[in-house]
Amino acid sequence: LNVTPDLRKLNAGLHAAFKDIVLHGALAAAGMERFDDILSEKDVDNIHAYLIDQAWVAYRAQEASAHR
Repeated sequence: LNVTPDLRKLNAGLHAAFKDIVLHGALAAAGMERFDDILSEKDVDNIHAYLIDQAWVAYRAQEASAHR
């Protein structure tokens, strides 16, 4: 059982709200607390960019294995 969501698979709405979720706790009721006390906006932008990059890596790997 995996209780940690795969953040490489965020939908468009979650991508749009990413900074508000991470910095301001927009999903605190669902267990994603705020991190504005330890992360800057630049930190969150960098984390978000990394997740997007990792999503592309996973997508390319999936596409490559589907065409074998």
